[in-house]
Amino acid sequence: MEGLEKSERAPLPKPAEAGLSASEGKDEVAERLRSAFQAAIAQLDESNRLIRERDARQEEFLAAASVELKDLASLLARPGGRSREEALRRILRISDDLERMARPSRLGELSLVRLSTGRRPRVLLADDEPDARELLTEALAGDYEILTASDGREAVERAHKERPDLVLLDLNMPRLDGFGVLDEFRADPRTSDIPVILVTARSDDGGKVRALDQGAVDYLQKPFSERELRARVDRTLRLSHTHRSLRELAQTDPLTGLANLRAFRARLDDEVKRARRYRTALTCVMADLDELKPINDELGHAAGDRAIAHVASVIRAELRETDFGARCGGDEFVVLLPHTAGDEGRVFAERLCARLKKGEIAIGGRRLRLGASFGVACRPPDAGEASPESLVHAADGALYAAKRNGRGRVVVAAPGDG
Repeated sequence: MEGLEKSERAPLPKPAEAGLSASEGKDEVAERLRSAFQAAIAQLDESNRLIRERDARQEEFLAAASVELKDLASLLARPGGRSREEALRRILRISDDLERMARPSRLGELSLVRLSTGRRPRVLLADDEPDARELLTEALAGDYEILTASDGREAVERAHKERPDLVLLDLNMPRLDGFGVLDEFRADPRTSDIPVILVTARSDDGGKVRALDQGAVDYLQKPFSERELRARVDRTLRLSHTHRSLRELAQTDPLTGLANLRAFRARLDDEVKRARRYRTALTCVMADLDELKPINDELGHAAGDRAIAHVASVIRAELRETDFGARCGGDEFVVLLPHTAGDEGRVFAERLCARLKKGEIAIGGRRLRLGASFGVACRPPDAGEASPESLVHAADGALYAAKRNGRGRVVVAAPGDG
């Protein structure tokens, strides 16, 4: 086995000793993931229960208030001072009840604390009117870290750089309007998951529906109250945080920390749609650890897990922010490289291959030099309606060609195979 030098061989450790830390570490990670997942589910259930109870109380109160206001209207229509005084007294009581109902609930305060996790949520305010930005800042600055943008282009640039937790977006702005901002947000993996609340003075349903279709999660129509603004912001942040936490737990491979196969399939569809829409290149790299079976046979599967985790760490270190790496299962990995041509993907794979050959890892009292084979396939900008699976199949075919040709090398699929 390559990299397993005779001069460095040591007596095989006892089964109870071989890879003990790796096995314990894997179990600990899995247990922590299970605990975190259960805690997140419990928190979500409790939050939903409290929200349902609050909404039910509010609906009951509003229904009762509606009936009473109609009764008051008839009282005010009657002649005589006493009926008017009674009506005014009851109106003031209803007003006080409405004000109490509109105050931020304890549920909102608790959710904001959980969301911050060491820092206040970051909110980007994108509006070309200075007065509007100032009013929004005054309403939110006490609980949120505020970023501002005076036009759509600046909003996109700040979102890429600052990674806000939420964006309040005006529709009518210079350089790039709100629709253009939403379009660019969803086209870029760095911003595609940022929730956006549309803030607009437009009353037509067409604009709102279009914004929601392009990915906005909610909208506020100007003018609006500070209470409504804060309630919408808090609700959106709370739901976004819960959704993100659950998704990460469900889509992460516990051994490597990379995405799992389910997450890869979803991301593949999204990336192919982006590449097709914007006519950009998309490259897929598949990798397979060489000679894993001898490691498992001689040192145990816990040692094999350490080897797999090491390869994953090398891959993760080479990924850009927009790249996506996943473990397909066993000792196979796949990487998606958006906006990347086939030659650039080959350079990426060759860099990984070289790093693995040069590095060593201590497993079971031995120092091993691991290797891997790589297959590269590119979906060119003019690929048309080629299916997402065809790109993966082409990379997989190139990977097996690398295996057949001697392992520890990179093979690129022929143009058009992806």
